[in-house]
Amino acid sequence: MVKKQLIETSLIQLMETYHFREITIKMICTEAQINRSTFYAYFDGKYALLDSLIDSHIMQLEVILNEDFANLHLTKDKRPSVKKYLTHTIEYIYEHRQFFRVLLTLHPAQNFTQKLLSNWRTNYMKVLETSATLQYPDYFVSYTIGGQYGVLYFWLQNDCPEPPEVISTIIYNNILKINR
Repeated sequence: MVKKQLIETSLIQLMETYHFREITIKMICTEAQINRSTFYAYFDGKYALLDSLIDSHIMQLEVILNEDFANLHLTKDKRPSVKKYLTHTIEYIYEHRQFFRVLLTLHPAQNFTQKLLSNWRTNYMKVLETSATLQYPDYFVSYTIGGQYGVLYFWLQNDCPEPPEVISTIIYNNILKINR
């Protein structure tokens, strides 16, 4: 594992036990078994480290969106693309569940939650822009995001007992009002 990833992993592991404000650079360095100069070669401080982690995950979610919705404007039926996007998103969250569980349920980071919800809002609005018009799309998207966040929160809080495919199907069905 490269040192930057080791530092990032160490912060998340420490956040399993401590609130972010309690964590010091010394604690991160001890957990990562590196010296302070190595830490500062990658990050200006613990806030820069956390911001870097958050931005990295948000950027990866954007990559998933761009790949899954690349030809969305060319298709009449958007449902397969939405299903694929949800599946890939939940799989990504599952692969990085320690990070998401820590920052969404154990020690919620307002900065991260706001960026994640903003990302989802933008993504849903992109889908709606290329499909039939709703009378109040902002309210539909807010409702959808709230439910999606609730499902994700519950799933992460309970240590992801169901596989990602089940969670993405639950969210997808709720969007389509199937099997509520």
